[in-house]
Amino acid sequence: MLRASSLTAWQVAAVLLVIAVLASFFPLRFTASASLVFDLGTQPPAASVKGVAQLLASREMAYDVVQRLGPDNAARIAGGSLAARLGIDRHGATEGRSETMRAAWRLMGDLDVTPSAGGRDISLSLSAPTPALAARAADTYVAAFLALDAATRASAGDTEQLPPLRRGAPGSASFLPDPPRPIALCLLLAAAFMLVIARRNAVQAPKAEGPVDRAVLPVELQPTHRIAWLGGTGAGLDEAGAVDRLAAQAGPPGGACHLILLTSEDLPEASARCAITLARRLSEDARVALVALDGAAESLAALVADPWAPGMSELLFGVAGFGETIHRDAKSRAHVIPPGRDARGGSAMVAAERLALVLESLRLTYDYVVVASPNLGAARGGQRLAALDPLVVCITADTAPSTAAVESFDALAERHFSRVVMLCLASGRDDEVAAPQSPVPTLDAAEAPPPPRHEAAQYAGAA
Repeated sequence: MLRASSLTAWQVAAVLLVIAVLASFFPLRFTASASLVFDLGTQPPAASVKGVAQLLASREMAYDVVQRLGPDNAARIAGGSLAARLGIDRHGATEGRSETMRAAWRLMGDLDVTPSAGGRDISLSLSAPTPALAARAADTYVAAFLALDAATRASAGDTEQLPPLRRGAPGSASFLPDPPRPIALCLLLAAAFMLVIARRNAVQAPKAEGPVDRAVLPVELQPTHRIAWLGGTGAGLDEAGAVDRLAAQAGPPGGACHLILLTSEDLPEASARCAITLARRLSEDARVALVALDGAAESLAALVADPWAPGMSELLFGVAGFGETIHRDAKSRAHVIPPGRDARGGSAMVAAERLALVLESLRLTYDYVVVASPNLGAARGGQRLAALDPLVVCITADTAPSTAAVESFDALAERHFSRVVMLCLASGRDDEVAAPQSPVPTLDAAEAPPPPRHEAAQYAGAA
């Protein structure tokens, strides 16, 4: 009940404010304008203009206009002021005076005389309870002044003292009422602002005190980043097994193009070899483009037979077009864009502004776009690649500290990559332990162990 009564009080306050806004327009006032024009080809003297303006705003002129308007109009003008009804008058006390005098004071307060066009035109603005009365009062002001001017010239006989004047634009009134006065408008705005602030402070939720029920606590939202872990510390995958797992992560061809970025901080050569093998594996059933960004990797530099063939560096910096930089892979159906002649580690190409546009164009043609990239966690421009929503494969070594993979993922997440696969790759330390060693000499040749036979390391799908 207390809350309901509080809401009702605020509604009452809002209704009262609306009523105050509407009441500020009453009694309605309409403004009309007319003008007097000096019948001269040049600018009239400033003293003449000032004298005419003072005469129009004088009390005698207002009294003459009221007499010309008649008793009925004088009564409407005298009773149209809210200040007069409340006994308040801006120009002096009118209590006890005649209706004609009160109407004259009202006309003096509502009249505005403004010279324009360098003093040649004198505009009169006058407000009244109705548009018709306002226009008639403005025309009456002009007629009263011209009659007084003509009478003065006839009696004095000297027509050179004041330049001749004639009637200008006739009186015309707006059919829209005048807005509230600035003081009333400011007060209404201040009241509305205070009402909004008080309402906002009153409806604020109270602070929780004491034990809080866990059921009302906010629910933690799941993050937008999706991450998959392949392999683990001390149990890294070999390159052939890693490519098999990545091919399954890539998804089936068809529909939207799959953009796959392979990157590594400590195994750049292994990352490049995995990218090449993955592209060749996917090209067996789909259209694949292999994009090489890391020119420092030897396997990427040897993708094409011509070491001077144009590649990504020429394409990104406007030296060559797509037709000059796309080559066929010698060992698969994939198309290859080599690093190019000016590739220096790939960081400059990742930071190139046209890289995202080039990859987006390749996505319109191929089912898979495999990118052999340098370390994205440290390269500038990664945010532009993240906007393409690629599948980022971050390769780490199984001999690295357990926190290395977490730090690599944090660096990618900071650049807004949302789909990340953390791949732990075997570093081949067992092969290093089993390296050939010289046999220990012995006197008995039969006891001498046979020399170990080492077969050449075979790598499935090597370039």
